[in-house]
Amino acid sequence: METRIFFNPGDSIANIHDYNEAVRKGQIFKKERHSDDLVIAKGPNDEEYAIFYAKDALPANHQKSKPYDVKNKL
Repeated sequence: METRIFFNPGDSIANIHDYNEAVRKGQIFKKERHSDDLVIAKGPNDEEYAIFYAKDALPANHQKSKPYDVKNKL
């Protein structure tokens, strides 16, 4: 079952069309930057995968939030 989470699209680290490429880039980003937990999510338009910091999640009623379906957590 997928989890829906809300983000400001402008907070994404990257937007990628290929899921496997998104996972690979997320892993590289996390390793190089020793970053916090990352989330790979399918965007509201279902065209791209976005990479976000998990801590950047917003409440559903925030004016800039858009729904994303979590596909992977790194």
